[in-house]
Amino acid sequence: MSLNSNVLLFLAAILAGYAVLRFAPASLAALIAMPFLKIVAVLVILIFAFVIIYIGLRTLLRGGWR
Repeated sequence: MSLNSNVLLFLAAILAGYAVLRFAPASLAALIAMPFLKIVAVLVILIFAFVIIYIGLRTLLRGGWR
């Protein structure tokens, strides 16, 4: 997998985390699991955002952007 497709995959993971964060529970089970789902969503967003920042800095410092 190339670097560009990895970044797109990480952006999709951040978007999925945001969707879970904004998810409206449709059932009682989902309502009970909401605190856990919100924690997971925030972790997914933060982890993949830091990965994208790391990839950007690594590319910038190695001169791969030319």
